[in-house]
Amino acid sequence: MKKEKYQLFLIRHGETDWNKERRLQGQIDTSLSEYGIEQASILADSLKNRGIEIIFSSDLKRAKETSEKIANELGIEIIYHPGLREIHLGEAQGISEFELSNIFGERSYTAWKSLDKIHDKFRFPGGESKLESESRIIETILNLLKMYGKKNVAVCSHGFVLSRFYEQYSLKKFSHSKLGNCEVLELSISLDISEKIYQ
Repeated sequence: MKKEKYQLFLIRHGETDWNKERRLQGQIDTSLSEYGIEQASILADSLKNRGIEIIFSSDLKRAKETSEKIANELGIEIIYHPGLREIHLGEAQGISEFELSNIFGERSYTAWKSLDKIHDKFRFPGGESKLESESRIIETILNLLKMYGKKNVAVCSHGFVLSRFYEQYSLKKFSHSKLGNCEVLELSISLDISEKIYQ
């Protein structure tokens, strides 16, 4: 069994207006705010000389716009993939965090905000469960690493799914509510490259 080591830079996209408003975005295709564009530029400059070879990015605008700043600064390729999108929040998408309890009930709000794995099967109506989105992001990142063969990789995605990937491979608890816009989590992982790539 041959293991390959990968250095990952897990990047949450820059700020959007909906981030400022504490509005649930999920997979709604929002763009970066003016400050988010500035954040992405500063981040791109800070990632120079880190040896990053490629960026895997969510295909939602806020991640694409962040990735483009980084790719242009570093002169590297971006691979967009829908599997890197944020958790789909169904009917809660577009709703202010302050309105969730009134619309979906206090139990839904508690289940969504809780970091306890007991709520992993929770979903808003029409959305993904927390566990489904975690499985999707893990499968997508691992497949992309094996397909492209790069060892020093940036992944530009979203707060909830990135925190779940990080927890899985770092074995550390990480609150997605603490992952800031354009924050970077560095992570080293080893993969058996002989394992099947899922289509």
